[in-house]
Amino acid sequence: MDISTIVGIVIAFGSLALGYTLEKGIVTSLFLASPLITVFGGTMGAIIMSYGMNGVLGALKSLFKSYSPKNAPQPDAVIAKICDLSNICRKEGLLSLQTKLNDPDLNTDRFLLLKEGMILTLDLKSAEEIQTALETDIRSYDLQKKMEIDVFEGAGGFSPTLGVIGTVMGLVQVLSSMSDVASLTSSIAVAFIATLYGVVFANLIYLPAANRLKTALKRELFFKEMIITGICMIASGKGSRDIQNRLSLYYHAFENGDKKYIEGINN
Repeated sequence: MDISTIVGIVIAFGSLALGYTLEKGIVTSLFLASPLITVFGGTMGAIIMSYGMNGVLGALKSLFKSYSPKNAPQPDAVIAKICDLSNICRKEGLLSLQTKLNDPDLNTDRFLLLKEGMILTLDLKSAEEIQTALETDIRSYDLQKKMEIDVFEGAGGFSPTLGVIGTVMGLVQVLSSMSDVASLTSSIAVAFIATLYGVVFANLIYLPAANRLKTALKRELFFKEMIITGICMIASGKGSRDIQNRLSLYYHAFENGDKKYIEGINN
């Protein structure tokens, strides 16, 4: 998990706890099992009904992967790989790409689109045909990831509603079994914990998770577009210097990319 995520979690939940204690509240009084089960369990059931078990598990898997720096797009690596392929093609011809298909790097998620482009190039497809085919791949990838984002946005919508339902259930129980009027106020306060859970989970867990996946998707789509540009330039016979200059224009979309952008276009 990257440092920004940890800092964000500490600030968000720390601010809630600090604000509550400044008003003489006791933080431990906010931790109750019954509203937690109602809100969290109800939300999980609702999104499983909406998106299916595989959809929910896929969304969770993508979220956990987004926290690992090794899964982030690496424009340096792909530019180096494409320029290397370009040099080989310029010296030995396009069919020399066949010898590079066994490169284990090409079977990783990072380079799989590049491998697909190489295969199309070996089939002597034009740059336009290669671009059309690979853009179809990108559209299907985009759809898959947006459905995963929908899972967390759906949870962000269900959670506050489940919190209200939990509060209503708590109030019904309190009012139907209340024998001591003096304890009515404290019992109502406990009932409203469910609403608190629903709103907090939605705004500090589910919706931030959806936004994180949206940001990751934007960068990943741009990264894939960079790969398409590179392989199409190879198919068009461009040299590695032209390719590096062109692909360096994509650096702005990635973290700490401004310096690399300047270095790339001045090479």
